[in-house]
Amino acid sequence: MRRVISPELGPEGTFEFAARTFAVALHEGLSRVTPPWAAPGQGAAWSSRPRPPAAHIALLRAHREEILTDLADALAAAPATAGHADARQPSGPLVDWARAVLAAADGHGTPSHLGGKAPLPPAPQLELTVATLLLECTVRRLPDVPARELALRALGRALRGDHVPG
Repeated sequence: MRRVISPELGPEGTFEFAARTFAVALHEGLSRVTPPWAAPGQGAAWSSRPRPPAAHIALLRAHREEILTDLADALAAAPATAGHADARQPSGPLVDWARAVLAAADGHGTPSHLGGKAPLPPAPQLELTVATLLLECTVRRLPDVPARELALRALGRALRGDHVPG
């Protein structure tokens, strides 16, 4: 390896010059990169990446299928218990409606398996029962974490119709 020593700077001056040059080049390079915590739109490298969902949205998405399974089980007995005349109504359409409500609560549109069409809400005499059971199943399935309250609020807004499809 050949040592380069500038006759004007001497050995210490050469090291100092190289260190300053390196520091300037490093600063220029790093100034072109936007860190992930920077505000959106401050760099091409990070702006194209999707943002992770909020904690309450991720919570609803992670437990959606468990909630819907519980709901389907509860719906098997609910109409007769609630005194509705047609206790034989299939629970499939009711679960599809609940799935659409959960999708609305977590910011998604109509679930893809429904072909982009919003399912019809349950008959008026069943809607309150299904909505109550959906809330009950959600409360039972969501873990006790700080995001739980926001998840339940989002579901409540969706059930009130603020974001409910159909």
